Amino acid sequence: MDLTAVFNSLINSYGLIGIFLASLIANATILFPLPMDAVIILVSSTGIFNPFLIAFFAALGAAIGESTGYFVGRGGRSVVEKKFGNQLDKVDDSAKKISQWGFPFIVLMSFVPFAFDLISIIAGMMEYDLKKFYPAVFIGRFFRYSILAFAGVTVVEFFSSLI
Repeated sequence: MDLTAVFNSLINSYGLIGIFLASLIANATILFPLPMDAVIILVSSTGIFNPFLIAFFAALGAAIGESTGYFVGRGGRSVVEKKFGNQLDKVDDSAKKISQWGFPFIVLMSFVPFAFDLISIIAGMMEYDLKKFYPAVFIGRFFRYSILAFAGVTVVEFFSSLI
């Protein structure tokens, strides 16, 4: 059974809580991308849930799911060196950006569609305040998932108008 089918099963069985759980699982994995963006587009295209609610529950799950990377980072640099030994220059560069820009940098990085795991690990290494980390991830993912949810609705409306 592929992961999209598992996510769809969660959502069909549990509704918005299923979206939250699917996002939590997808974002709790470290360096193993799971298709949460595709799931959001597919779920929103059904028209069953309000796109803002989809984005809200998915972003909430994402913020909590990113705790995995954060706490790996709290484990210390030795853990990161084992996991990312060949990328330590990126780690140091990102740490400087988090130190300099903090909250806005984390919001931006959680919005862009690339692996955010390294940023969450670095935030943990730096012991970045969790009271700032969770909202920053939530805000970035909420905007990203809102765009995806409305894209799913728009695509269906477009093709429905052609029929």
